[in-house]
Amino acid sequence: MNEPVELKHIIHITYGDIRQRIVLSNEIHSIGRHSSNKIVIHHPTISRFHCTILPVKYKGENQQTLFWIIDGDLKGNRSSNGIFINGNKCLSYELSSGDSIKIGGNEVEICYEIINEESGSYLAISEENISSVNSSNIVINSKYPKISSSQTTITEENQEQEEKFIREVLFTLHQNNNHIKAPYIHINKDGKIIHFNSFFKDFFPDFNRNSYPNPFVDNLHQDLKSNGNNFCIREIKHQNKCYTQYANYKQQQDIIESYIFCFEDRYTLEKNLQENEEKYRAVVRQISEGIILVDPISKQIIEANQAYCSLIGYSNEEILTLKIYDVLATDPEVHDSIIRKVQKNRLNLVQESIHRHRNRHFIDVEVNISSIYYGAKEYICYAVRDITERKMAQEMLCYQACHDLLTQLGNRNLFNEQLYKAIARSQRYKSKLAVIFIDLDRFKHINDTLGHDVGDRFLQEVAIRIKNCLRSADVIARWGGDEFTILLSEIKNPQDATIVSKRIFNSLKQPIIISEYQLYCHLSMGIAIYPQDGENPENLVKNADIALYRSKDSGGNQYQYYNPSMNKRNTELLHLETNLYQAIRESQLCLYYQPQININTGKVTGMEALIRWQHPDLGMVSPDQFIPIAEETGFINSIGEWVLFTACEQNKKWQQSGLTPLKIAVNLSPRQCQPNLVTSLKQILKETKLEPEYLELEITETSIIVHPELTQEILEELTEIGISITMDDFGSGYSSVGYLKKFPFQKIKIDQSFVRDLKNEPSDLAIISAVITLGKGFNLQVVAEGVESQEQAYLLKNLQCDTMQGYFFSYPLPVDEATKFIQSVANEGIFLP
Repeated sequence: MNEPVELKHIIHITYGDIRQRIVLSNEIHSIGRHSSNKIVIHHPTISRFHCTILPVKYKGENQQTLFWIIDGDLKGNRSSNGIFINGNKCLSYELSSGDSIKIGGNEVEICYEIINEESGSYLAISEENISSVNSSNIVINSKYPKISSSQTTITEENQEQEEKFIREVLFTLHQNNNHIKAPYIHINKDGKIIHFNSFFKDFFPDFNRNSYPNPFVDNLHQDLKSNGNNFCIREIKHQNKCYTQYANYKQQQDIIESYIFCFEDRYTLEKNLQENEEKYRAVVRQISEGIILVDPISKQIIEANQAYCSLIGYSNEEILTLKIYDVLATDPEVHDSIIRKVQKNRLNLVQESIHRHRNRHFIDVEVNISSIYYGAKEYICYAVRDITERKMAQEMLCYQACHDLLTQLGNRNLFNEQLYKAIARSQRYKSKLAVIFIDLDRFKHINDTLGHDVGDRFLQEVAIRIKNCLRSADVIARWGGDEFTILLSEIKNPQDATIVSKRIFNSLKQPIIISEYQLYCHLSMGIAIYPQDGENPENLVKNADIALYRSKDSGGNQYQYYNPSMNKRNTELLHLETNLYQAIRESQLCLYYQPQININTGKVTGMEALIRWQHPDLGMVSPDQFIPIAEETGFINSIGEWVLFTACEQNKKWQQSGLTPLKIAVNLSPRQCQPNLVTSLKQILKETKLEPEYLELEITETSIIVHPELTQEILEELTEIGISITMDDFGSGYSSVGYLKKFPFQKIKIDQSFVRDLKNEPSDLAIISAVITLGKGFNLQVVAEGVESQEQAYLLKNLQCDTMQGYFFSYPLPVDEATKFIQSVANEGIFLP
């Protein structure tokens, strides 16, 4: 036993159809896909340098070597998918016989075992299985004294504890039967072996099934019987080796189940395990990553390797006086929660963090945090890697992705990103911003004449001067070539962009001196304002670019605002405003009248007054063109008052000429629904001497939506004096039905869109029928406007719609023709064929 035990360390590698058996020598074994590795594994899931197996020799009389495995190479580079030891992901791990190592996303399996060089015996169970049996109870020399005979039964004073221990051992063996690499036999009541596993055959090739003598069978029945518990543990000597035999009598099966172990190698390893701390430090010293152990309760640092001490600037002695909080630049409460999570869920947590150097500067690190047992106590292990260079590289890549390397200004990507953010702020706070697009005039001439080096230096100086003209909150970017873009955020009015533009022009009046050349910069600018020139970055930049090229087309070296639609609109507004003023004064406006026909009686029941503009140069101007302009400019009030007066006056003339009295309908603009409307109408009725019951006002849903309470009050006052109110374009709004109940209408006019497309189709007829039924349900007269064909008229009549209006009966007519139409219908009537 005093001679060093020669052990052979072997790994079995399995992947796909490949099987490899490798004996580990006393040197570093690198494993990976690259051909320079000691052990090459040709599999796509394996990293180029996936893991490394390190030999570690203990100090002591035996000088035995154990092996550690670490993730990656000795330079600190890790594999892409890690290593898993017995199902747990590890950065480093001391290998024990029977360990299962999976790499490459579980595609490659490595099994590690230790074999006695001389005898061929090996550690039959893994560290995991051994740990489930208290090792202190299995030391045969101390707990079970040897007896001179070849076999012995166990006797102890503390029989109860012994029995409990043995039952636990047997239960563990039974539970792990398929995983234990040890000889295993079944013996019947006659003392014959009726079953054995392959390990028994491999370990004891001299024995056949029932060869005699067999020390593992001899006297076993007597030992079980004398023990009185149906189980026993005994030592067997065979061929100068000492074996431990576990036996258990299975009463139901009437057999003896027996396991045979050789613990001689285990005894050797136990001596080595006493030097575990020194071995651990030897391995940690070879790892380039910083390693620290922290007490999870006190948060005291109890161990740190030289790599970590060097990283944060403390000596080995100094760092042991610190707590983990002293080296972290993060919130202690957050870190405490991480420790609790690692302990509770047994996590192997990898995250980026910031550690604090002794001189107080910060270090970017990647930390692998896990819970380990060291010296029979649980600690939090931190594997720390300095990622400062990686962070700097990432920051450099981000900078290069968003900046122009020549001028050090932002590039197009950064400008678009900032523009998106600025628009979001402007939308939130209802503010304006400006985009200025700049192009250098004749820059190509400088490049072609003086060379690109001079051109680049020229661009750099121009960029500096433009940037100095801006606020710190403004953004300038090199869009590309000789183009620049500027973002002026949160401006009060568009003229602020003019101030900046002039400032830029002034800064470039002074010549730019490059070598012996004195150069002048001329540039053109286009300006677009948010939100009037675009509500998204694409439109703003596009419109600023359009304005830029209009500036260049105008001779260059100037700025111009993009506003073609607004400029055109302003011109039209000014022109129409002037013409409308003249139209009223010069009687260019006139009224046309379209009759409403009762299809049953064939009589005219009313006339709708429709405004027309007979311009001396433009000819007949449609109301769709000038009414919106009149509403925007406010002229609609004076025009509306003229229409009301003219319509009432004409209706009174028809009555005075002897025609049957009928209602005259006038459309009201939403802007006319003001408190003074009632007073104005009373005055018009008084002046024209028209009775109120012969005036009908048509309003749309839009008029109601603007000021519903005020509109309701006005309409009720008009109804009180006898004026009829009609809901025009009924069905075009989403809440028209509610208005029928709330407002004092006497009539509804079905929207033309329903009538114009009316065909003898069930769906069309259903809609019209529903509207007619609804109107009559509210005791309202229903008028269908937009009737253009005989088919539509017949369909409406069949649907019980009595009053119609449209081109089928008559186009809008000037006053003279309208008068003749009323007279003709009064005499002859108008009926459907």
